[in-house]
Amino acid sequence: MSKKSIAASIFAIIVLAVGVYAGVILVKQQQDLREKAAVPGGQARVSLFPTSGSFKVGDSLPVSVYFNTSGVSISSIKMRLVYPFSGTSPEIVASGIEINQVIEKSGDWNCPTKSVTTEGQNIAIDIACANIGATGYSTKSDTLLATFKLSVDRIPQTNPFSLRFDPSQSIITQKSNGQDILNIPDPSTGMATFTVNNDQGSPAPTQPVATIKPTATPSPTKTPTPTPTVKPSLTPTGTVTVIPTSTLRPTATPTASVQLPNAGYSAPTYIGIGLGLLLIVTAILLAL
Repeated sequence: MSKKSIAASIFAIIVLAVGVYAGVILVKQQQDLREKAAVPGGQARVSLFPTSGSFKVGDSLPVSVYFNTSGVSISSIKMRLVYPFSGTSPEIVASGIEINQVIEKSGDWNCPTKSVTTEGQNIAIDIACANIGATGYSTKSDTLLATFKLSVDRIPQTNPFSLRFDPSQSIITQKSNGQDILNIPDPSTGMATFTVNNDQGSPAPTQPVATIKPTATPSPTKTPTPTPTVKPSLTPTGTVTVIPTSTLRPTATPTASVQLPNAGYSAPTYIGIGLGLLLIVTAILLAL
């Protein structure tokens, strides 16, 4: 083999390596799913029910967590709720996180995170679910994600106390591009305020009338779409008195349909692969 052929072969190998590397980098950039915290103007929303209530030591109150994607197909949900406590142990205890059975029993959903932890002087309630269906999941109405229970061990130092979403740790990921579409939670629906009364009597429990959120038909997908769960009438444990807030406004239909970006390879990927192939062919011709 002549020196010219050897040099051409080495050059061809170098060109091949550079072309493969460029193609891998471009593909990786297309598949990079960047996560951010809740963003202003996001299409997806989250809410709590109830958003207010009054109870005594020894009582417990169920709290429901809802989400609404406004018709946008999503691939995952990550929620964190926090509330403060004083001293070495929380006065209000969170427990019994249960995922909506329609979601949990669906083959398209996986919910690995259901935890209650201490973060400084706050209690953090974390819930996370991923949709592994080919088309993701979308809904145009408030859909139940999970429920949990708050139990009063003693009167909190901060009274009334607030339960709220942590926007820096709450994310709803769009299926098509991996971007976070969760709007900053609305204080009127994304935060609950509860009061613990120092009442030694035993008044008869008051039956509250829950506000029913309007049901909208979820946008069709290839995977089965669970029927949205409306907010039920609550039956408090013991002597809980739930004071529901005013009727929540129905979810407004966006004035324009959401234009979803195409997933997969884009023009830069094809350009990079084509350039790599061109360089490889050129190197082979030089070697001949």
